[in-house]
Amino acid sequence: MTQASTSIEEIDHKQLASLIDRVEEAIEHGLSLSADDLLLLLNAIQTLATVQEKLESKDVTLLKLKKLLGMVTSSERRNNNSGSNRSRRSTSSTRKPRTKQPSTKEEKHTHESLKKGDPCPEPHCEKGKVYSTRPKTFIRVSAHAPYESTKHILETLRCNLCRTEFTAQVPESVLNDGNINQEYGYSARSLMAINKFFSGQGYNHQDNLSTLMGHRVSASTNFDHCEYLANDSMPVFYQMMKEAALSDQLMGDDTSHRILGQKPEERANRNGKGKRLRTGIYSSCLIAKTEKNQEIVLFETSLGHLGEFIDKIMRKRPLNLPPPRLMSDALSSNNSTIVDLIKGLCNAHSRRQFCDIEDRYPEVKHILDRYDLIWKNEEHIKQESMSKMDRMRYHKTHSFPIMDEILNWCNTHLDDDTLEENGALGKAIKYFVKHFHGLTEFCRTPGVPIDNNRTEETLKIVIRGRKSYMFFKTVNGADVANVLTSLIATAWRAGINVYQYLIDLQRYKESVKSNPENWVPYRYEATIAVLHENKKAA
Repeated sequence: MTQASTSIEEIDHKQLASLIDRVEEAIEHGLSLSADDLLLLLNAIQTLATVQEKLESKDVTLLKLKKLLGMVTSSERRNNNSGSNRSRRSTSSTRKPRTKQPSTKEEKHTHESLKKGDPCPEPHCEKGKVYSTRPKTFIRVSAHAPYESTKHILETLRCNLCRTEFTAQVPESVLNDGNINQEYGYSARSLMAINKFFSGQGYNHQDNLSTLMGHRVSASTNFDHCEYLANDSMPVFYQMMKEAALSDQLMGDDTSHRILGQKPEERANRNGKGKRLRTGIYSSCLIAKTEKNQEIVLFETSLGHLGEFIDKIMRKRPLNLPPPRLMSDALSSNNSTIVDLIKGLCNAHSRRQFCDIEDRYPEVKHILDRYDLIWKNEEHIKQESMSKMDRMRYHKTHSFPIMDEILNWCNTHLDDDTLEENGALGKAIKYFVKHFHGLTEFCRTPGVPIDNNRTEETLKIVIRGRKSYMFFKTVNGADVANVLTSLIATAWRAGINVYQYLIDLQRYKESVKSNPENWVPYRYEATIAVLHENKKAA
């Protein structure tokens, strides 16, 4: 062991981080390190050897080890301000890894006339030779048409004696986007579905846009391929419904819609008394949270309300499970006839009724100010990362008295003869008083949200489409929308690449069909990782 390796060398953490960056860059571009970098690298290697030697001989303290690893920069000067004789120490910030934009591709361009080792072309330079140095870089963001058509020409050879033909193999990259009999690839189908069921671009809108960009995809073609994608994804949609039935926390809301081909139907009333003609079309959104707090988003556009959609899901729920919690508005059509729901009501609905009339009734400012404190309590709970039980106890202690104060204010005004009960203020007050128990459910039951804003935000996916393409033509078209909108919204909430997810559902359709539980959006990344590892091992 040399003398350099037996002494402790303090390596500055920032210098080491910069050295690692330069070494990585040299490896990436085939460059050489400077003499100073080589000396610093040698120093780091010798220090590593010293650490190993001292650990083996147990001749190292924790402070020395921190110094060796560059975690502490020490100074022997005294702190004159404090009068203390302790050394001043500061902990350096953790090195941040270099990151690249995941969507940025790299393209290398070689010099058109020079290569490494060639003589320098400058007239004043007589004996110099050129070598690789740090490359110049720039980023170009380009656009292209959403659909590109490629004709694949496979070379074919034929024996002149037996007439047998030998055709070139189709590249795997092409087959990954669909079989050779499939004109529109998996990627094209995924884009059509995202444009329609997330961006709200109707089939005719996409038809016009693709024509404008030079490759027309007709409206009927768009629908056909969205239907193909829905058929391949159907097992995952049914699996999501099964898992939603097991959830203990539901959130739901609905909005009106139209299906031109849906005729009125006479259906039995949900209370079991008589029948009536049903004509209303609604898009219902139901969000179910799993045990790991993952969101399952389900949509249904049909001749029915949210409550009927909940019944459809709850028929799959085991009888031994406790009643689930539902956050919604106060409409009776949101109730279930299958299970007894623990129903919490949306405080945003209640607050909104007071907020809308503040300009006419300045006295409601007191209600709004009190309501604001409740949401501040909720924000405090999130910052403290409280458990569901602790959250409920905190709200019971700090928020319920505020809700009770609002109730007393409302009751006092109801007794006031000057209040017009059928006026805007009277309706807002009566709504709060009538639904006080549901509005305060978050103070009694763990996990019940304060409001239903999450569902209303998600429901805008459907509203965005309704404003654009306005309606569905057939019930089958609405069913396709139910499947694909549910998958896209759940994948969006799971934070995965929705476009690639839809491609992989088609690419691995046999696995999706046999094991749909592995392909729900919140397990997709783990499933794909296993498939890639198995492929590498094979």
